[in-house]
Amino acid sequence: LHNHCDLSYGHGSLDAALHNARLQLDFASVTVHAVWPDLPVDDPALEYLVEYHRQGFARAQANWPTYLAAIDAQNQEGRFVTFASFEWHSNAYGDYCVYYKQAAGAPIIDAPDLPALRRAVSQVPTPAFVIPHHIGYKRGSRGINWAAFTDELSPVAEIYSFHGLSESSEGPYPYLHSMGPRHEQSTAHYGWAQGNIFGVIGSTDHHNAFPGSYGYGRLGVWATALTRDAIWDAIASRRTYALTGDRIDLAFSLNGQPMGAIC
Repeated sequence: LHNHCDLSYGHGSLDAALHNARLQLDFASVTVHAVWPDLPVDDPALEYLVEYHRQGFARAQANWPTYLAAIDAQNQEGRFVTFASFEWHSNAYGDYCVYYKQAAGAPIIDAPDLPALRRAVSQVPTPAFVIPHHIGYKRGSRGINWAAFTDELSPVAEIYSFHGLSESSEGPYPYLHSMGPRHEQSTAHYGWAQGNIFGVIGSTDHHNAFPGSYGYGRLGVWATALTRDAIWDAIASRRTYALTGDRIDLAFSLNGQPMGAIC
């Protein structure tokens, strides 16, 4: 679900990204980098980063209507399903991707903080998810803030991508990005220990128009059909898998309740 092309900052066209997705995936979203309310504008050493992101966000806003039309045009129920999405960055709360069930009329939301983002998303006519990703960085350095997390719009968390694996601090695939190493209090295990309820997904976070690029993370869902409604329902119900690459065929239940259920 989460990967990028040149619509904001990244490489490769949207057409190429969707073409590459159709070759190997059942469903996909090409995500647009769009918002960073606490962009570190006061650090001279990061001036290059600030301008780079500002230019990318301006391209995102300019390209958004064309992007939504392309996402809808590529959606073919029963064959290949698409969703629209944008990425909201935050040092304080961690990064989140906003996914829309229907693309038509879906907005980019420039919210100042995570509670405001949730409030604004809940007012959009089409259902939406607000899903955290690369959660394992240290809090304050774009890792997740579990104290601010709620499962209201976030039934799952992205725990595997090219950034690495954030299931625990001791698992394989450690974080290797310049934003820092994996941090114990930002892992999925720590979040569950705090009483949070969420399923897991993987996505590439690829920046070169290759959704589902092998080894960078994929999402598997246990769905009743290859449609937007069925895939959306599977994610909302946490019938999801975070995969490193290979496709799997696995479904299980316990006492008649499917994976992800709360008994």
